[in-house]
Amino acid sequence: MKDLVKKVTAFILFDSPIDLKLIDSEFLLTHSQYKEQLPHWPFAASRKKLIMAFWFKEVFPHFLALLVLSIGALVPFQKTWSNSTAPLFFSALITFCILGVLYYWPIFYGDYLPKLATVIAEQEKLAIDEDDLKKCKRSQYSIPTLTIIFYVWSKMAEIPMVPVNDHSAMLLNNLYGSDKDKLKQNLARLYKFSFLSSREKAEMQKGISTARLFFQELNHPSAGTLLDEMENKLQKA
Repeated sequence: MKDLVKKVTAFILFDSPIDLKLIDSEFLLTHSQYKEQLPHWPFAASRKKLIMAFWFKEVFPHFLALLVLSIGALVPFQKTWSNSTAPLFFSALITFCILGVLYYWPIFYGDYLPKLATVIAEQEKLAIDEDDLKKCKRSQYSIPTLTIIFYVWSKMAEIPMVPVNDHSAMLLNNLYGSDKDKLKQNLARLYKFSFLSSREKAEMQKGISTARLFFQELNHPSAGTLLDEMENKLQKA
């Protein structure tokens, strides 16, 4: 009963349409739906859709509900409605204009729009971060190459090579930002050259070649010796 009272009160006071979580979810849903149809659909277009929805799906139904409730309260006291239709229509129109100026418009302009702008700003930041991440991914070395570079660095620093487990994969994930399962898989390949498939050997060979160029750019000739040893083991496997 309390929940029903809260819902009715929230509806009458027009609280739900200006709830930040609801605005956020509606924006994400609207934007994702149109983004599927039109890949270049902008945030500004979704903003216009939500503004239209605010007035036509929230404000008008809210006013009509209040109007119906008001008429329902007057029914017991009104014997005939034959001469009341026109005055009722004009009264409703005038009432809506007054509520629009004094109630709905301040809520829309002073509460709804700022919250909608906050949601859009957050989504724009996330989109920029995602684009930056994609750019980094495109310029990043492959996972086999990253694993081989890590192996060579460990050998040159005389640090024991990490074991093949989830903890090691998570450490490399924190270092490189790559998929931890694939990192773990490529760590395992370093210990079992003889069990690799032709495709896996080709990936490892490409990784060794790329790692060699990387260390050449660093002017680190000692890394080349370790890469030669790895390449010989791979060829003999």
